Amino acid sequence: MVPLYEHVLLRPDATIHYWTAGPTDAPIVVLLHGATLDHQAWAPQIEALAARFSVVVPDLRAHGASTGHFGFHAAVEDTLALLDELPSRRIVLVGLSLGGNIAQEVLRRRPDDVRALVAADTTCNTAARHPLAASLSVATLQAQAVLAGDGFAEQAARATAVKPAVRDYVLQVNADRSNRETVHILTSLLTTALHADPDYRLPVPTLLVHGQFDHIGDIASAMPSWAEREPLARHAVIANAGHASNLDNPEAFTALLTTFLDEVLHPADQRRVRPARGGGARPALRFPPVAPPAGGDPRPLPRPRRRPRQPGATTVPGSLSEK
Repeated sequence: MVPLYEHVLLRPDATIHYWTAGPTDAPIVVLLHGATLDHQAWAPQIEALAARFSVVVPDLRAHGASTGHFGFHAAVEDTLALLDELPSRRIVLVGLSLGGNIAQEVLRRRPDDVRALVAADTTCNTAARHPLAASLSVATLQAQAVLAGDGFAEQAARATAVKPAVRDYVLQVNADRSNRETVHILTSLLTTALHADPDYRLPVPTLLVHGQFDHIGDIASAMPSWAEREPLARHAVIANAGHASNLDNPEAFTALLTTFLDEVLHPADQRRVRPARGGGARPALRFPPVAPPAGGDPRPLPRPRRRPRQPGATTVPGSLSEK
């Protein structure tokens, strides 16, 4: 098992805990978890990536070990402050669900600090939406929380994952979270993260991915058109997976993620060919290489403040489909 080293980032109104793993002189990959989860949601990917990448995985504010009151923009500011702590200002951002929305906003604010983006099971922050879409979604969430009562957490777990073990993790990590707090976190996302900007394009190589059975919102239906608008994006679907696609099918998700990282960070090493639609073959999509930041040797990662911690892993066999 890969050891995780815990660090603390002090913010004006919160304490953010984050963990590092892997070689300190390797490309940095920051993993941002989804709403109401914690850094352990990335356990399978940490285990796979840490041999070749410097992995950084925080608990978002008001999640896991981190404190503070959740607000979307505050979580974005926390992530920007975390980037300031890292030895390189050119990192790969990987976000799932809420983490994907945060990653998009970080990229929008600091495009020069991000080498590439992976947005998993998330919505496009800048897509055009009906003016009442957010209000209706918030009202629906509030009604579900009231009507379901103690069963709301179970409903949320079923909506998040298709695998029983993953649903159990979702329930466990939210054992002390009230329905009101869950609704607040999701409301902050819906009302402050989403802002139409139809002319905006993601400025770095991007992987857009979602689970085959992700039925939350319009993620699965809208992501193909999102990818079509983005010149630097690829879209893929994780088979046999729900909203938590990285946990429902970790083998497929991790294989896709590592292939993408190799293509954007080490493009000269790519020689594979993937099937084209309708049969035949075509070269794998290659993203433009991203030059490393100018300057001398990178600073070492911050010194860990606590003893190493070992992440667990959820292993679910499955397959991958790319589009």
